[in-house]
Amino acid sequence: MAHDEFSLIRQWTRRSDGQEGDGLTVGIGDDAAVFTPTPAMEVVACCDAMVETVHFLKETMHPSDIGYKAVISNISDIAAMGGLARYALVSIAVSPNWSATQTSQIYDGIYEACEEYDVRLIGGDTVSAPDALHLSVTVLGEVEKGRAIRRSQAQVGQAVFVTGYVGSSAAGLHLLLQQKNTGEGIPNQFQQLIQAHQRPTAQVTAGRLLLTSQACGALNDVSDGLASELWEIAEASRVELCVDASLIPISEELSSYAEQVGKDPLDWAFYGGEDYQLVGTVDAVYVDTLKEQFAAAGIPFSVIGRVESSAAEASVTCKREGRQMPLPKAGFNHFGQRE
Repeated sequence: MAHDEFSLIRQWTRRSDGQEGDGLTVGIGDDAAVFTPTPAMEVVACCDAMVETVHFLKETMHPSDIGYKAVISNISDIAAMGGLARYALVSIAVSPNWSATQTSQIYDGIYEACEEYDVRLIGGDTVSAPDALHLSVTVLGEVEKGRAIRRSQAQVGQAVFVTGYVGSSAAGLHLLLQQKNTGEGIPNQFQQLIQAHQRPTAQVTAGRLLLTSQACGALNDVSDGLASELWEIAEASRVELCVDASLIPISEELSSYAEQVGKDPLDWAFYGGEDYQLVGTVDAVYVDTLKEQFAAAGIPFSVIGRVESSAAEASVTCKREGRQMPLPKAGFNHFGQRE
């Protein structure tokens, strides 16, 4: 970056000036931020990184989408604990092939997500990188003391559920890559898939509904693919999960696009990732009540299976076309191919 580092930081983070108050004692611009947790709440913290060519390509993501999605992935983690996000810290390493304007647009997306979910940007770090852009976001949130929902609380007999639709983000990426290779425009009928990939929604309302219901056992967000998240719950809870492929919620747009390109939509649903829906378990007796509450909130709530039994060795199986088969433990893996 040819510009003065500190003037650029001030330019990119100027919208955080004067944000002290409401629990924030010292905001951005000092050595560190200082905040006071809300009484009767405890802090929930998470951090996610996005690396150019690993998590995104310039050709498929506008800079503002990159910033927006980096924040959403963290807010989703907080939502998966039943909590509320409050503060964000952003560290960015900018390579020479990113202009000051493009980097500013990344911050535009960061602020859009923060404003949408009532999160304050309170600090971070800015450095240069030799080759690719690196963006890391840390989010600090809150949840009622002793009530955070964990992956390890699935109980035998509970229903397995997922919110919203899964597979749409992966299909959106496939569509964007196809467009990049062919130069063709994207039909309006598939814009929802693009939106799902570039501008996902964090299921904060769903997480809060599940926490207040006190009916939720385990909970996880769908970041690396539905199959991977189901396995994380099974292993953390030491249970056997069984899901039914015919019950996996797939949008009409995804079904239509998969048919057009000759793909199985379930592959994207199970192994695509970045849907940021919530998957978990709930006491079966509360399913109908939860369906009504979720419907009133405008959030799809689909029961897709059951917790079958406790097990020293966890397992996940899938019923498909009349056959019960192991569901491969797969998904996005930074250190190898599908397991």
